[in-house]
Amino acid sequence: MIKWLDEHIEEFILVVLLIFMTVILGIQIISRYIFNNSLSWSEELVRYLFVWSAFMGVPYCIKKGTSIKVDQFRNMMPIKIQKFLLYFDKIIMFALFLILAIFSFDVVRQTYLSGQTSAAMGVPMWTVQLSVLVGSILSLIRIVQNFYEVLSGHKKVEQKHGL
Repeated sequence: MIKWLDEHIEEFILVVLLIFMTVILGIQIISRYIFNNSLSWSEELVRYLFVWSAFMGVPYCIKKGTSIKVDQFRNMMPIKIQKFLLYFDKIIMFALFLILAIFSFDVVRQTYLSGQTSAAMGVPMWTVQLSVLVGSILSLIRIVQNFYEVLSGHKKVEQKHGL
């Protein structure tokens, strides 16, 4: 079970979120155009689910090694420098997501204490903002896993990064 979670947790969450968003928007379209009665909460819920999916997509991309980047500069360097840049990239990403996790924890805590809720559904806003914290923590885990794979010299990782 733990191995399955490690390999598929982000994929599972993203698929579930996509299914919910599709069904809710489908119900909204049917409600609006067939029954002439728009749902007041559907667009807000889909917006919050989309925020969650965005922050769940980040650790998924880190795990798969599919991020938007310009490889041309790195590819022009000797292999040793390319490997150094790969390590440096992981360290910078780790620092970024650590800072993001720390600050997002504070934002979630402050929002929880304030009791702020959403306009249409009355959902506690800390549940929406928690997506940044959860995404950052999962990203940190994936960066550590990826860094370990790079350090241990897995050929699959080197091939993924073109080394």
